[in-house]
Amino acid sequence: MARFTIFIFVLLFAVICTGCILTGQKVIWSENLAIQASSKDEKMNDDNMYTAGETFPLISEKKDKKSVEEADKYTHATLNWIQTQKIEKIVIKADEGQLEFFEALYKDDDGNWKSIRNVRDNLKTAYSINMVGRPIMTKAVRLKIPRRWDSRRVGGQKRRARGETGAPQGTSRKIREIEVYHSISPGPEVLSAEE
Repeated sequence: MARFTIFIFVLLFAVICTGCILTGQKVIWSENLAIQASSKDEKMNDDNMYTAGETFPLISEKKDKKSVEEADKYTHATLNWIQTQKIEKIVIKADEGQLEFFEALYKDDDGNWKSIRNVRDNLKTAYSINMVGRPIMTKAVRLKIPRRWDSRRVGGQKRRARGETGAPQGTSRKIREIEVYHSISPGPEVLSAEE
């Protein structure tokens, strides 16, 4: 019985040590960078969850057929900064059903929009995109949201068209908050003057 008890304690100690080793270093995030950005509706990046900004039609500088068709299919929310920002985490908060499908994009140095993540069947009110270890450097971040989509199965029923039940063509989406962060590397411990 004593050997069994010692074995259990050794096993428990090994599990605890392994858990501590595998958790790694904790990431420290910067303050919300979206507050410093400009957008068409400042309510979506004002750091206030009780306000909601609306998306706008996706109007491109180009007037070719592809751009016009894309403008008919999507709305967007874009954050622009004056200086280039290092981005490693984006948090999007919206009421349930507002952002079931969307694509997160950033603008590269050449002015082209590059995809960060294409999100489908999102039923969460807060969606986080983590890019720790592979940051992007950009002056603009955009959420591209389709005007219509097929809703996720509800209660085991078949998929139904969202446009038939309350999201008609041409509506904008309400976004509670867009938050943008970069990681801060922990600096060396500062010794006190008393030592």
